[in-house]
Amino acid sequence: MRDPTKKSKEENINGKEKCQNLNRLSVILSVHHHERTIKKVLKQIEKLRPMEIVLVVDGCPDQSVKKILTYSSCPLTAFVYPFPLGNDVWRAIGAKEAAGDVWLFLDADHVVAANDMQSFVRTCYRGADIALRKRMTSLRRPSMEPDTILLAKTFLNTLVSRHELGTSSMYDLPFAMTRQAASIIGVQHLVVPAVAHAIALHNQLRVVPSHYIASAKLTRKRATQRKNKPSVNQTILGDHLEAMDYVMSLK
Repeated sequence: MRDPTKKSKEENINGKEKCQNLNRLSVILSVHHHERTIKKVLKQIEKLRPMEIVLVVDGCPDQSVKKILTYSSCPLTAFVYPFPLGNDVWRAIGAKEAAGDVWLFLDADHVVAANDMQSFVRTCYRGADIALRKRMTSLRRPSMEPDTILLAKTFLNTLVSRHELGTSSMYDLPFAMTRQAASIIGVQHLVVPAVAHAIALHNQLRVVPSHYIASAKLTRKRATQRKNKPSVNQTILGDHLEAMDYVMSLK
């Protein structure tokens, strides 16, 4: 028998928040080789009742595009590219087209519960400019990420005297941000998340580690994507060096 004191994840998104979502929230979603997960991701997004879903689909040889266009019941705009755009180009494309005043960034590879997603949006509704994932990973503990990447994220936050952010970063999805914050950062800088992160902190935007999502809640990446992990890690480190150079040039 169901315990009446326990609310379901969908029930935790109250009517007021759903009304805000309907009038304010744009969900920006990256889709690439995600035929197996896209329906599950869209199902969770629809529980938020957003005003729109903006999808950036690139280099999809599978049936992802067909499933997207025949599934979602929410207002949906899809930008389809037959070739890979690069790791984070989709962020800038989606942000440029989004109409809401709060944007939630997601990757279709990760099936995140609606209530977890709403936590980031809620933080922006309550006054934050950018709501990041809380990171429980310590540099002294084993991690899915190489220590060098965790160190780079920590050092960048420390460089701008935001020690409390730890390893939280705009690289980590999902995260939410306001349209106003994006206008200060510059939408074009979202293609390099580390630089966008540095610009946000330099401009003293309210960047908040909002919500922790256990790694067990995130689906594993497909083998075809894991093969490219070393090159992705090198790109992330290079982006952080670019961000550090930006910060140092200001000093």
